[in-house]
Amino acid sequence: MSSAGIIKSVNWHLLSTCNYRCRFCFARNLGETPVSFDKGVEIIQKLVDLGMDKINFAGGEPLLHPRLLDYCRVAKDQGMTVSITTNGSLLNEDLIGKMRGVIDWIALSIDSGSDEIEAQLGRGYGFHVRHCIGIAGLIRNAGIRLKMNTTVTASTYRENMIPLVQTIKPDRWKVLQMLHIHGENDDAVEDLAITSDQFNQFVGNHLHMHLDWGESPVFESSDEIENSYFMITPSGNVKIDTGNIITKFSLDDVISLGVEHVVSPVKYQNRGGIYEWAKLYP
Repeated sequence: MSSAGIIKSVNWHLLSTCNYRCRFCFARNLGETPVSFDKGVEIIQKLVDLGMDKINFAGGEPLLHPRLLDYCRVAKDQGMTVSITTNGSLLNEDLIGKMRGVIDWIALSIDSGSDEIEAQLGRGYGFHVRHCIGIAGLIRNAGIRLKMNTTVTASTYRENMIPLVQTIKPDRWKVLQMLHIHGENDDAVEDLAITSDQFNQFVGNHLHMHLDWGESPVFESSDEIENSYFMITPSGNVKIDTGNIITKFSLDDVISLGVEHVVSPVKYQNRGGIYEWAKLYP
């Protein structure tokens, strides 16, 4: 089976620049200049032609990219489901209103229910959680589906996140074990990396909860994350993280070879890479 029949979603890290300094971040030192807008439109068309149904714009912080909404409109016009992964710090009622009908999903990155812990992790400046709680309702009111991404570290694996999740009310909650990528987050490994047992402790404490519409959380260990995402870099290359080391390929070469040569279709499927992303929630 061709990769176009299996791998249907792509993450484009539009830029490495961010207004936060999350110590565990694995995409802050990509060392690339973002492509021109015209080149970016070409990349989106190539991804559509390759069979991608969903595109997620990430960073760094994608809201710092001046043409983010223009890219989202281009992808939306091509029939793709469009999402962004953001720390949410730049979101407000006016901007969320402009995203209505352009962006299908907004994923907020929240790793703890404690503003103090988030600040220690580099996620904001002491009011990240409170801000995200405030904008979550604005996102839902705009008819945009809400996702919450949580990276579990040594600072949080014992934490009970259920009260926060019930407050945020995401349509989807993805929980990821901190992934060490050489050259990206080496300085955080000693005090923030966790073992499989520690990650499973967090999973066990949240495994049986359900979100408002009956969905279950999605848990991804570092082993499941590795080599299971189709990722585009700011300059339009494809990056993989096999062996916890970033390797880059040209997008044209990957198109020629097939995505399955850089992304494991089995791991992609097993981690739930395809879900009902076009589903409308009440």
